[in-house]
Amino acid sequence: MVELQTTWSWLPAIYLFLGGLGAGAFLTASILRLAKPGRFKKTVTGGVWTAVAALAIGLLALVSEVEKPFQAMILFKSFVNGSSWMTVGAWLLLVTFIVFVLSALFTTDKIADWLSSACKPLGRVRAGINKVLAVIGIPLALAVAVYTGVLLGAAPAIPLWGTWLLPVLFTVSALDTGVAAVSIFAAVIDRDEGIERVRATLEKAVVGLVVLEAAVLAAFVISMQGAGADEARAIGLLTEGALGVQFWLLVVAVGLGCPLIAAITQLVASRQKDKIGPAVPVGGAACALVGGFTLRFVVLAAGLHAALVSPAALQAVQGALMLVS
Repeated sequence: MVELQTTWSWLPAIYLFLGGLGAGAFLTASILRLAKPGRFKKTVTGGVWTAVAALAIGLLALVSEVEKPFQAMILFKSFVNGSSWMTVGAWLLLVTFIVFVLSALFTTDKIADWLSSACKPLGRVRAGINKVLAVIGIPLALAVAVYTGVLLGAAPAIPLWGTWLLPVLFTVSALDTGVAAVSIFAAVIDRDEGIERVRATLEKAVVGLVVLEAAVLAAFVISMQGAGADEARAIGLLTEGALGVQFWLLVVAVGLGCPLIAAITQLVASRQKDKIGPAVPVGGAACALVGGFTLRFVVLAAGLHAALVSPAALQAVQGALMLVS
C-alpha cells in the first residue's frame, strides 16, 4: 500500500488555495470595476479586500512552513537567478500584494477620503488610480493564479506534478473560487440598482468555470493514468486510494457539482422572475471554496517522490548505492 507524502504539511495547501482565491477575487472585482466604473462598490470593495486578506494569510502559511521563515519573507532581495521559480515567485507575490493593498485602500471610501484630505491631488485622481491599479492588477493576479501550479511543477522528482495541466487546473480553480467569493458580496450586502444582472453574470461565469475545471481535472487524471507507472500510482491515491473519499466527495461532488446546481438554479429562477434568498448562492459559493481547498490538499498529499511510488526507481537507487559502497 502506497502511503501519502508527509514532507509537506497542510500549510502549503492553504497557500495554494488562498493565493489562487485572492488572485481570482481581485481579477473578478477588477473586471467589474472596469466594466461598471463607480457602481457596485460593496461587491468590488469586498472582493478586493478578500484578495488582500487571502494573499496575506496564504503567504504567512507558506513562509511558516520553511525552516527560517523570517529569511523567506525577504527572499525577493536575493533575486539574482532569473531561472529560479522561487525567486521569480517572490518578486511576483511582493509586487502583486502591494498592488492589491493600494487598490483596497483607494477602493474603500473612508480610507480614500482620508487620503484625499491629507493630499488633495489624490482625491482628484482617485478614479484614475483605481483604474490603473485594476489594469495592472489583472495580469498580476492571473500570474499568481498560474504560479500556484507552476511552483509545484518546479519539483521534477514528483511525478504527479510534472504536467502542464496542473497550472491550468489550479488557474481555473482559482478563477472559480474567486468568482464564488465575490458572488457572496453581490448576493448578501450589495443592493445597488442592477445588481441582479451582475449576479446572473457571475452565475454564468460559475457554470462555465465549473464545466471547464471538470474537463481539465478529467484530462489531468486520465493523462496521469497513462503517463507511466509512477504517475499512475500517484493518481491512484486520488481516484481509488487513501484520498478517494476526499477527491470524489469534496472535490467532485461538493466542489463542482453543488456550485453548478446552485448556479443553474439561480439562473432558471431569474428567467422565471422567481426570487431566491441568499442561502442558495452563499451555499454554492461555500461549496466551491471547500472543493478548491480540498483539491490543493489532495494533489499535495499525493505528490510522492518517484523513488517512493516506483519499485523500479527504488531498486535503481538501491543499486546505485551498492555500487558506490
